[in-house]
Amino acid sequence: MGDAAHIQGEKITELFAHLITQKTIISLNVVGAGYDRLTCITDLKKDSKTGYLIIDTPDGFAEAVAEKGSWRLRFNFNGPDRLEYIFSTRGGTFCKEGLKIPFPDSIERLQRRLDFRVDTLSGTRLQFKLKKIRGAIDLINVSLGGAYGILSKYNFKFIRGPILKKDQLIHDFSIVFPAIDDKPQRTVHVNRASIRRVEHHRESGFYHYALEFREMENEEKTLLTQIIYDLQRLYLRRR
Repeated sequence: MGDAAHIQGEKITELFAHLITQKTIISLNVVGAGYDRLTCITDLKKDSKTGYLIIDTPDGFAEAVAEKGSWRLRFNFNGPDRLEYIFSTRGGTFCKEGLKIPFPDSIERLQRRLDFRVDTLSGTRLQFKLKKIRGAIDLINVSLGGAYGILSKYNFKFIRGPILKKDQLIHDFSIVFPAIDDKPQRTVHVNRASIRRVEHHRESGFYHYALEFREMENEEKTLLTQIIYDLQRLYLRRR
C-alpha cells in the first residue's frame, strides 16, 4: 500500500505500551476462520530476548482456533493519531492472564482513520445546551470519534427545521450511559463536537444527527473506551 508506513524495533514496544495505558480497543481476526472480535492488550512480557503481548481472551476464541494448528492472527486498531494500524502474528498460547501472542516484526500504519462503532443501550442520551436551547439526543451508536442519534427533546416548542445545523459546534456536553452488568450508570463529558450530518426522517418527523468529537480530556476518552468495550462484550454474549 503506497500510503502505508512500517513501524519496527523499539517503536513497536512504545506503541503497545500506549495501547495498554489507554486501554485501546483492538480488533482480533483469526485468519481463515471468519472470526472477528474486539479485545484489548493488557500487558507486555519478555522471555529472554523475545517479546510477547498478553491479550484479553474474547468470547468464542477457543472454539475458533480449536481445529487449527499454529494460530494465524490479524489485528487492527486506532493509534494515538487516530490512524489505522495493522499487524499479524503467527503462533501463541493460552495463559492464565488470557492469550500470549508473540511480538510482530512490524506494524503497518495506514493513512486512513478508523473508529469502532457500537450500538448503544436504550436510554443512552446526549444532553446539550446551545444558547437558550436545551436538548437531548437519544443515541443509536457511538465510537471514540463521534456519535449518531435522534433529537428527542428540546425546550422550544415552535422551532421549524433542525435545531442543529451541519458544521455547527456544540460545547461542554455530556453523554449518560445506562448501567451495564455490574457497571453503574456512567457519564462521559465532551468539551467540543461538530455536527457532521443532519437527516430528516419524514415518517417520524424526527431529525437524526451525526456528531464528531473534536476535543475530550484523556480521562474521558479512557472512560468512553471502557464503555464501548463493555458494550461490545455484552452484545457478543447475547449472540
